[in-house]
Amino acid sequence: MSNHNSESSSKFSIVGKRIPKLDAAQKAMGRAEYIQDIKMPGMLYGKILYSKYAHANIIKIDTSKAMALSGVHAVLTGEDVPKKMKMGFYKDNPPLKKGKVCSFRDEVAAVAATSPEIAKKALGLIEIQYEELPGIFDPEKAMEKDSPLVHEYHKSNVLNLPWKLHYGDVEKAQKEAAFVVEDRFTTTWVTHCCMGTSGAVAAFDAAENLTIYSNTQIPSLAQKDFLEALKAMGLENKRARVIKPIIGGGFGSKLDTYAYEHIAILLAHKCRKPVKLTFDRVEEFKATSTRQPAIMDISQGCDKDGKLLFRDIKMILDNGAHTSWGATTPSVMMMPITSLYRVKNVKYGAKCVYTNNTYSQAMRGYGNPQATFAIESSMDMLARKAGIDPIEFRRINQNCPNDITPQNFKITS
Repeated sequence: MSNHNSESSSKFSIVGKRIPKLDAAQKAMGRAEYIQDIKMPGMLYGKILYSKYAHANIIKIDTSKAMALSGVHAVLTGEDVPKKMKMGFYKDNPPLKKGKVCSFRDEVAAVAATSPEIAKKALGLIEIQYEELPGIFDPEKAMEKDSPLVHEYHKSNVLNLPWKLHYGDVEKAQKEAAFVVEDRFTTTWVTHCCMGTSGAVAAFDAAENLTIYSNTQIPSLAQKDFLEALKAMGLENKRARVIKPIIGGGFGSKLDTYAYEHIAILLAHKCRKPVKLTFDRVEEFKATSTRQPAIMDISQGCDKDGKLLFRDIKMILDNGAHTSWGATTPSVMMMPITSLYRVKNVKYGAKCVYTNNTYSQAMRGYGNPQATFAIESSMDMLARKAGIDPIEFRRINQNCPNDITPQNFKITS
């Protein structure tokens, strides 16, 4: 470290210093407690049965054989879920589905048993009769007038979440531009694949107050969700305590509450015993959310000297069958679209569309990677068309201190 850096770092308590990680010793010695390590007296183990179809009506569920299996304490279906127990800010996702499934990921039944092996065996004894329906997996086709509706109680597959921003005069700038490029860019699902898989352990005390261990990233917000769940169960004046063990990685994957947590709560209340529900790697891939796929149509242009004149971006996001924080990523996408390089005329619009695919969650960058990929790719194309070196092209259009972006953000450095 140079003397200059040493002098600068001495002014700070943390910057430039070697700071020991507080839980490093615990982890190095194997003393760290993860969700998989938690055990309680009399604890049962939960497993979830998922849909065989991406889109289907549930005609009949027969759980009698599963219930008859020795070691099984409870089998739940959508019939056992209170009507008002729904997840996500759009409240479109009950923890167990009743009457209809909208994706392969939809949970249709759950079991609590004395061992994970017995619970898994019981899942295989549950008999379900389906009526398969046409699936819709392309968000653009899902927007068509005659497309099957993922949720009949909505009149359209397009969510009522219109993300829009208009700044300046894009149409005028398009006419004045010496060089214009336009193209379509797409991104697909990406799984978080944290080292630690997800899980929860739920238990009720004698007064029906809930304690739930969950490797969530949002213990306070999760507590609010679980209090809503208790209210839906008729336990309005009861308490919910959320204990977060070491999570083993999150990256946004645990920024919302999931069906497995609510199912653990329902099973624990039904059995009057603690219930542990954790995933192996395959279950984790199936049961948890991904980064949201995006279709991005971008057009931008510059003058003869390479100065950006406008940027016009239209986005379609695959919302999947239910709604989580992935549907709010367009709010973050708006920032790189309006402030990644100096551009005075911007038009941006994004639509989130229901499909029968898996639904999406927050993931590192939270919308930024999708938007930045499209913008930077388009910048390279425009630089080539203008005959300017791509690095020089970016220097020409770099933001400067005190610039104000179309979103009214001030560039400070």
